Formats: sequence, structure tokens, C-alpha cells
Amino acid sequence: MAYSKHIISKIVEDINNHSQENLYLYDLNNIDYDTSLIIQEEIHTYVKNENISGVILSLEYPNLFTIGKSGKRSDILISQNELNSKGIKVYESNRGGEITYHGPGQIIYYPIINLKKLRIKPVEYIRILQRTVIASLKDFNIQAEHINKPVGVWVNGKKISSIGVRISKSVTMHGVAINLNCNLKYFTYIIPCGIKDLNLTNINNETNLNCDKDLFSKTFSHHLNNNVFN
Repeated sequence: MAYSKHIISKIVEDINNHSQENLYLYDLNNIDYDTSLIIQEEIHTYVKNENISGVILSLEYPNLFTIGKSGKRSDILISQNELNSKGIKVYESNRGGEITYHGPGQIIYYPIINLKKLRIKPVEYIRILQRTVIASLKDFNIQAEHINKPVGVWVNGKKISSIGVRISKSVTMHGVAINLNCNLKYFTYIIPCGIKDLNLTNINNETNLNCDKDLFSKTFSHHLNNNVFN
């Protein structure tokens, strides 16, 4: 808890020192799910109470599965013993969507944004996230497209990014997962997005250009800010 409070204080300090005409990107680096949720909830409350534009949190998780509000535990295809032996934890999440995998080599972006202040409707916010991912991938010569069921971004029929959000009191939580160079094998232990035989890919499989977490995060932040404020 002390660790969470320290990070929350630092994020609030950085928000206050940053222009509200631009969403600040704060990298939480490698973090466990429970701590990230505490941080999200506290920053969500701060953004709502202070009526500010918001912030973007970026992070990576250890190997885990999250089950959204539409998901079910039966979409996990391995036993509890196998989960334990592989070090995979399972979390029920209050985001939209079904089950998905998170782990090393997958970048998570949690924009905590005041939609009411920025006059963005919830449906438009999902479109903004989709456009942001597509524009970011295009900068690395990856041609992507979005479909709405399930919500996400795809490259040549393979899913490269998942989107699952929660909106409470006009402020967003959760957000976008983008496969950078993660081990796609972990997706075979579940029925991702509730779709059997879903094909997945990651950025490093789709481009010859150099792309690391810091470079992609800079690109993602640039496009999200353009889509939100322009």
C-alpha cells in the first residue's frame, strides 16, 4: 500500500506540473495487477474530483488472465494446477469484454480521461482508441483495421490489440493492450475474447522496423492526444 501511495503522489504531482491541454504519459513499468488497480482507482477519483483532462498510464504485467464483465471462467482451457505451475494468475475485472492474456512483451495503456470535460461520448471514445492504435501501427508500416465485435484492432485477420474499458461518472479506466513481442503461446490456454481458433499476432511479427516499448509509447501518446484534443 505504501508503494501505491508513493506512485499515486508522484502521478498527481506530474499531472499538476503538466499542461491540461495534453495528456501526460506516466510509465508504471512492470507492476502487479492488484497494485495497478489501486493506482487506477485513485487516479480516477482524482481526475473526477479535480475536473481535469486526465493522464495515460502505461505498464506491463507478469503472466496473467483477466476476465471482463462478459467473460466466463470456463474459457480457461487449462486446469488450476497447470495455472499454478505456469505461474499464471486469474483476475475478475470490471472492464468490458471477455477473457484475455496479459504478460511481458505486451504494452498496456490505461487512459484515465474525463470524457465530460473533453466533451467526448463513450462510443466516440472507443473509436478514438481504435484510431489511435491503427495510426500508431501505421507509423511502423503495419496496416491494421478495427472491427467492433469483439472490439479490437486486427492485422490481416489476426488480432494485435484488445480494447476493454470501464466508464464511471464520465471518467475512463482500463483501456488498450497491444502485443509488442509477447509470447503468443499463452493465448492458447484460453478462448481469447470468447472466440475459438482466434488468430493473434504481435508487432515484431509484422514489421522489420525497430520497435521497442518506449518508442511505441511515444507514438501512441502522440496519436491519442491528437485524437482527443484535435
